[in-house]
Amino acid sequence: TERALALTRARHLLLVGGVACNHRLQEMLQTMCRARGAELCPVDDRYCIDNGAMIAQAGWEMLRVGQVTELSQSGITQRYRTDEVEVTWRD
Repeated sequence: TERALALTRARHLLLVGGVACNHRLQEMLQTMCRARGAELCPVDDRYCIDNGAMIAQAGWEMLRVGQVTELSQSGITQRYRTDEVEVTWRD
């Protein structure tokens, strides 16, 4: 994470998903962000127990570039992984 902040020069770090519930991790990332002049933005614990927001964002990005799945080809996968999505909206 520190390397990613250094390379991107990002000013914000969004912490989401199940790992965002780890308060020790939040403390460590807060220290790192302060040292780099960045702001840590952990999502409220109530929203860290599933990937709903990340799935919605991936869906929005797909729709934005016209990547649409017909409803008849859609399904529900409880353990859907956003890292298994074919990324077509970035170079």
